[in-house]
Amino acid sequence: MQTAPFVLSGGGVRGAAHLGVLRAFGERGLRPEAISGTSAGALVGAMVADGRTPEEVLELVRAEVKRSIFVRRPALASKRIEAFLEKTLRHRRFEELPVPLFVAATDLEKGGQRIFHAGDLIPALMASCAIPVVFPPVLVDGTYCVDGGISNNLPVEPFQEDRGRVVCVHVNPLPPFVPGRRSMLRTMDRIWHLNFREMVVRSAHGCRLFVEPPELSRFNMFEMGKLDAIAEIGYNWALQVIDGLPQGLFQSP
Repeated sequence: MQTAPFVLSGGGVRGAAHLGVLRAFGERGLRPEAISGTSAGALVGAMVADGRTPEEVLELVRAEVKRSIFVRRPALASKRIEAFLEKTLRHRRFEELPVPLFVAATDLEKGGQRIFHAGDLIPALMASCAIPVVFPPVLVDGTYCVDGGISNNLPVEPFQEDRGRVVCVHVNPLPPFVPGRRSMLRTMDRIWHLNFREMVVRSAHGCRLFVEPPELSRFNMFEMGKLDAIAEIGYNWALQVIDGLPQGLFQSP
């Protein structure tokens, strides 16, 4: 079994595609030696770094969705996510995780990215996925933080010196623009994508692989009922990427 650093983007429920991607790479003999993630990617990364397989994580999330983890009141939804992490995670501190984990959030007070790699795990995760307006900001180490995707939705910085081996997984492909009437969610989603795109392209530059399943553009970030379909799209696209590598799975760049 080979290993490589993985970087997992945010993307709401599209983050379920990370589970499919990780499953595909695992089946082909490549697993994460370390994970950097933000928002949904941080949540997925934490559970995988905690020692669970992608299949186990998907089952846990699927069961929680059936119990309405996302409810109408943002503050209540945030508490449900926190309760889910409390009962699901086997380790509570970064230092205890079997796989090294880096969690990116955005400093709401001074701006810019903050990357957490030590201390209490759950506050950092809650901050990383605190979508502004939807979820309240989270106080971590004396600073209020929000969703890490605002400052960089592909936090490759922890692997800067090793980026030639990094597998980047980005679950926010930019859909074709179709003029005409669009729902508020679709419009917001596209603006979110556009804000991310330039930084994502810069972050992915020089990395070994960039995995971005194009079919994910059909989904918005809150379509919880499409969890399994999204995970399967990630799995199938990753297999195509892997099988398209000219010299085996992970030759030196």
